[in-house]
Amino acid sequence: MKNGTTETKISSSILSLRYLLLTLSILTIVRCGKSDEGSPSPAPEAEKYESYWYYSYEAERVLTAEDLSADDFTPYTLGSLGDTLFVACNADNSLLLFDTQREKVLRTLDSWDFNGEQKHFDSRIEAIVPTAGRLYVAERESRIHCFTLPALEYAGCIGNGNWNNAVFQAQAVAVADGLVFSRDKNGTVSLYREADVTPANYQQVSRYRRSAAVGAVNNNFATHCMRPDGAGRLLLTDYNQRKIHVLDISAAAEMENDAALDLPEQALSPAFAPTGLAVTPERYYVTGGNGIHIYDRADGNWSKSLPAIGGHAFSQPAYIQAQADSVFWISDISKRALVKMAVHKNEIREYERAGRHLLRVPEPAARGASREFFVDMRTHEIVEEPSVQ
Repeated sequence: MKNGTTETKISSSILSLRYLLLTLSILTIVRCGKSDEGSPSPAPEAEKYESYWYYSYEAERVLTAEDLSADDFTPYTLGSLGDTLFVACNADNSLLLFDTQREKVLRTLDSWDFNGEQKHFDSRIEAIVPTAGRLYVAERESRIHCFTLPALEYAGCIGNGNWNNAVFQAQAVAVADGLVFSRDKNGTVSLYREADVTPANYQQVSRYRRSAAVGAVNNNFATHCMRPDGAGRLLLTDYNQRKIHVLDISAAAEMENDAALDLPEQALSPAFAPTGLAVTPERYYVTGGNGIHIYDRADGNWSKSLPAIGGHAFSQPAYIQAQADSVFWISDISKRALVKMAVHKNEIREYERAGRHLLRVPEPAARGASREFFVDMRTHEIVEEPSVQ
């Protein structure tokens, strides 16, 4: 009897074990099935291609007197601070403050009160330099006016209108390290301390220093421009000598009168007469003749000339102002137009190699392109001649 009971117990144990193993197997299969269903399918291998890009240039806006509801509009020198563009109008020697976002004239500055007298610009505005808290406006008749920002209250004046006084017909102006740099008509550069420009010192600001001659005498009052390059230097266009001079900012603070301020070995000598100048970290954009010329700072070469861009052909671009690294405003004085130029970087996916450094783009999908063109991969510019390698 005991043996039978024992055998029964053993059989029951074996069956229980088999049942347990079967259940575990089923659970394992179910779990594996659910896991397989939830796992993502292998992603297809990404398309492999070598991508290139090129620059294109577009006139996003061309503003004339009609757009600004003005009787006459001849834009000339320009300045920019944030969304505000400062535009000198040669038609009436006024200064327009233009909101570039809303495309609206905020204010026209042509006169102001100072010490109970009404003042105004007596001649053409040659330079506009907005800083964090001040706005310097140089006019041809030997005055550099200073206004506060953003209130535009009159803060003082350098020069009294006589060319043999502290200002000798300023033709380009820049501000750096607490000093106002002014390009004189005779090619020298005069320096003034910003701290000396106060209402109490009206027209009594003394010249701090004057450099030796940097450029040619400019009796014809050709457009000149002075800009910081972001590397401790000032760039100064010289129409008559066809040069862009380089000035050492650090040398100005302790210089003696008639000392050299420029670095002649760093000067540029383009094949055109430069007028306006805009600086970005990678390039210089320079107006001259009937176009805009581009200098590549890394390569040290002039990479492109633009007699026209998408939507506008230039006639006499005098001044150019950078609002951002890819947004510029240009005064085309012959056409009495203010042009907003956008610089685009366009990707190229479909192309054929036409040379070591040359791509042929057969079916362009970029702005304004209607036919095949060639791109020089060294400059990222469209080239006119397919023979360029």
